Amino acid sequence: MSGGATTVWLSPSATNYACLCEACLEQARLAGVLFADALMRASVRGSIASEATVATARCAAGHELTLRRVERPPTLARHDEKQLQLT
Repeated sequence: MSGGATTVWLSPSATNYACLCEACLEQARLAGVLFADALMRASVRGSIASEATVATARCAAGHELTLRRVERPPTLARHDEKQLQLT
């Protein structure tokens, strides 16, 4: 397994997240686990304080995930009704 944590990039307004642990997926692949089972084992969900720019989380197996907020690109600084909004 490679060193380093999985990095999860979050939008500036996100307070909840759902992602997959890359280390768990790789371990499942090497062990020949069915893909659907690997997805269930690697699933990580949680919340992050709105003022946090960086945080860490751990999957059920204990692998560390780094949660980082990304700045909105300058071209998307204003809200546009045409943009997809995930809540």
